[in-house]
Amino acid sequence: MPKYWIIAVSEDNWEVIRRENVYGAPETPGVRSPTQLIEPGDIVIFYVKMKGSKKLGGKFVGAYKVASSWYREDKPLWPDEIREGKVKYPWRIKLKPIRIGIADFKELVPRLKFIEKKDRAQAYLVGTPANLRRPIPEDDAKLIIENLK
Repeated sequence: MPKYWIIAVSEDNWEVIRRENVYGAPETPGVRSPTQLIEPGDIVIFYVKMKGSKKLGGKFVGAYKVASSWYREDKPLWPDEIREGKVKYPWRIKLKPIRIGIADFKELVPRLKFIEKKDRAQAYLVGTPANLRRPIPEDDAKLIIENLK
């Protein structure tokens, strides 16, 4: 059974994910990192953070199936890596698109079971993966994916 994850990204990094069908995670020793949690066959739903966004902030933007194991890369790919001239997200996975679109987070909050405290919904988008590094229920994932338009 696949697990369903939410990952919050910047709008700039979302553009790279969409174009390249790849996601990159930082080196996080001693922590339950994405590389220890997310496996081939799992489903990842991307959410664009509000900070620094021009048009997609606060939206779910795409769902992907994880199509590879994690691998290391030493070449900058992401806009912030290119600007700084160093690799910040060396762990990468290949992705296969399921559905790309836009679904408004605020509109879905009342129907999402994993968000227990509706008045503090943004708190469930913190961390990588989001939801306190826990997968979300399949029903919630399906609801988000269905609403990507």
